[in-house]
Amino acid sequence: MSALPSALLTDLCDGSQAPTVTSSLEILDGGDIDATAKSALERASRVTRDDLRIAAVFPARLDDAVLARFRNGIWPQLHVPRFYRLTAGRPIQRIDVEGKTELQGNSDHEATVVFAVRRAYAMSPAFTQVKFDKKASGWNGVPGSPSYPHFRWMRRLLSDLGPPRPGEHVLDAGSGAGWVGIEAGLKAKLGRLCAFDPSSEMTKFVVQNAKDNGLEIDARVGFVEEPPFQEQFDLVYNSGVISFAPDPQRFLDGIDRVVKPGGRLVIGDLNPNSSGFRRRRRERPLLPTRELHGVSRAQIVKWLEARGYTVDFLRYYQLTYPIPEIAHQTNSHLVGRVLLAANQILTGLDAMIGSPLESLFDSWIVGATRKPR
Repeated sequence: MSALPSALLTDLCDGSQAPTVTSSLEILDGGDIDATAKSALERASRVTRDDLRIAAVFPARLDDAVLARFRNGIWPQLHVPRFYRLTAGRPIQRIDVEGKTELQGNSDHEATVVFAVRRAYAMSPAFTQVKFDKKASGWNGVPGSPSYPHFRWMRRLLSDLGPPRPGEHVLDAGSGAGWVGIEAGLKAKLGRLCAFDPSSEMTKFVVQNAKDNGLEIDARVGFVEEPPFQEQFDLVYNSGVISFAPDPQRFLDGIDRVVKPGGRLVIGDLNPNSSGFRRRRRERPLLPTRELHGVSRAQIVKWLEARGYTVDFLRYYQLTYPIPEIAHQTNSHLVGRVLLAANQILTGLDAMIGSPLESLFDSWIVGATRKPR
């Protein structure tokens, strides 16, 4: 194996030249994809450092489907946040979910370098907070854009299916920009509306969005695993959060602490069994951890029932590929309205006929009541 360029080694250590960071980097000679994946897992089992970094160096340009196979072969023990393409006489390309970046200096040979870290490290609270703070503005929605009605419909759907009652104390747990809880607050005069999110930047949007809609909200910073509220609530919404949780059972322990006995929970997240997500796992070498870590609706139902919840309703929604991509990229309000209508009609039809169309939808919702004492 040729020596790796210094710019690449520095980038593999997240820009640090510190000896402690460099010592956590394990470099593997890549060959057969499946054999290299096995070697990476064996190395991870021998090296106990939480911040283990593995660089698998393949002496060729690998296509996306092959890289996806390697990624799938090391998940869930290891996660691939980025990879590098080296071409003789050209700058090294660093490729992550945000796009491509050229490193300083040229490579003297052709290779593909796949970078991996422990899944638990990639999904740790510190990483999650940094990621959420960075993406806060992009997750707030853009009023007036063609996709905004679709954005609001998805967040309104939870409170449409599990509406609040006047006087109830309601919590939006893992609130993002707060729209799920705000939509609930617009439906009824609540006794109290609260929210929390790991991102301090996101909670700023929560407070402003609530104010803009004439609502008061108690918004705090915290994770579902350790809720920042000691009280229990009549109704708890939790949308698109459990797939970010390293340990789903510990996550549900946190949910239990904020749902009062006899209270209701409306929880939703990604559907890992959708045809779109299955295709992405086969074809795309880089995916967010949550897409790989998604929990099925059936599994959530089992876990909730084991904890003493009674399921009140089930729903799939958000048509899979190519609907989400078109909805977010279209510049046509007409196309946006047509896609929204298609989503609304199909999710309603699926519910009416007993939810046989799981593979068509990227997301699910479960409504449940916690067993009274």
